[in-house]
Amino acid sequence: MKNLLSRPTLSAAILVCSVFATMAQAAPPPPPLAPGATLQAREQRVSLLRDEMKAIDARIEGRIASLLGALQAVGDSKDSRTKVARMKERTIESLKKTIQYYQGRRATMVEELRRPTVQLTEEQKRKAITVFDEHIEKRVAQILAVQKSLPTHQDFDRYRETGSTWAGPTYVMNEDYKQNQRVTNYTNSQRREIEDGLRKSIARIEQQNRALKAQGAPAAAEIAKNDALLAERRKQLATALAPVETPTRAVGGKEANDLDQALKTATDELRRDFDALFAQYNGLLRELSALNAARSAAAAQPKAQ
Repeated sequence: MKNLLSRPTLSAAILVCSVFATMAQAAPPPPPLAPGATLQAREQRVSLLRDEMKAIDARIEGRIASLLGALQAVGDSKDSRTKVARMKERTIESLKKTIQYYQGRRATMVEELRRPTVQLTEEQKRKAITVFDEHIEKRVAQILAVQKSLPTHQDFDRYRETGSTWAGPTYVMNEDYKQNQRVTNYTNSQRREIEDGLRKSIARIEQQNRALKAQGAPAAAEIAKNDALLAERRKQLATALAPVETPTRAVGGKEANDLDQALKTATDELRRDFDALFAQYNGLLRELSALNAARSAAAAQPKAQ
């Protein structure tokens, strides 16, 4: 009885498996996506990358603004000696490096306008250049803001009177004088570097305008843009040279050390965000190029009658 029941069951199972195998072999492949669907998928990918970049960039800018606000509000005391001044010096150097990086990316996109290697529209390239310009100008303004919070030389007496003896007044070295000397040794060099950088920028923009005018090519828009930037640089130089500093609160050694550790941690986080931002940027350029190529291909296809 068991064998009689098992045979039909086994045969039926084999038959079912055979039918499904035949169906699977005979099933046609899925149809390719229509050109419109492909374009829509690429557009969605580009939109997603843009949104992710904007979110990362907003996080970076918010963190930088918060850090600089905290740093600009404090200064050194006799206890912290030059700790805060050195933090500000490192911060200015970091801001300069981001400017150099933005300038390098900007130069690459300017070259793309002359000799294209990726399929981006002129409008997309000019928009990227504008974004880099905006970030560069923001960093320059931030450097100047930190610079204005650096202490300047003050006319402290080198010695202060502590009392008198039968031979006359007694004096000791004035600690305020020593502290001001310690700090301004750091800050004066930073000021000179910033002022020299602004002067070099002014000279470079003036040279660009002379070259544009000498070429005789239509470049009124670019010359006007340079003129506006020249006016801004001269204003920034005047601000840097002005003997006015942002009031600060003197901090002790422990508070300065705590701030230094927080600054180092935040800098590491910012570096990771910065790397992520430009990884997304590189991905966006690839996707934009592919999207533009797909649009061109779709436009070139003959329309159905």
